[in-house]
Amino acid sequence: MSIDLTFIGQIVVFLTLLVLLKKYLYGPLNSLMEQRSAKIAEGLAAADAGKEAKAKADVEIAGQLKEARKKAQEILAAAEKRAAEIQEEITNKARDEAGQIVQAAREEVDAEVNKARMVLRKEVAGIAIAAAERIINAELDGKRHSKLIDDVVAQGFGNA
Repeated sequence: MSIDLTFIGQIVVFLTLLVLLKKYLYGPLNSLMEQRSAKIAEGLAAADAGKEAKAKADVEIAGQLKEARKKAQEILAAAEKRAAEIQEEITNKARDEAGQIVQAAREEVDAEVNKARMVLRKEVAGIAIAAAERIINAELDGKRHSKLIDDVVAQGFGNA
């Protein structure tokens, strides 16, 4: 077996080429690949973190929404309660005012009835005096006149 010098030269050139390729091509290429892999890994980690943050935000938003709905229900219930109280107050006030109006009307009617009775008593007394004057054909004096009126009124309106 003989080793040829050309063959040895080819091996030396090949090994030199390998060293140069490793130093100038594969080294930077591997470095770029590692950087790219690191960026991809960072991107995936950021995406996972974003998903977790979104999930937490969704849970928080759901809680806040639930709390807001609860507060809205409380406010609505309070408003309905206050409206019912106001309605009750208005109803009671209207009922009281109606009662006062009815009472005032009754008092006014009673006053008018008493006034009408007094007028009627005076008219009856006048008619009685006129009838008595015609019967007696004489004018009564003041004392007898008052007594006669009181007697007629007492007899005629004592039952009324």
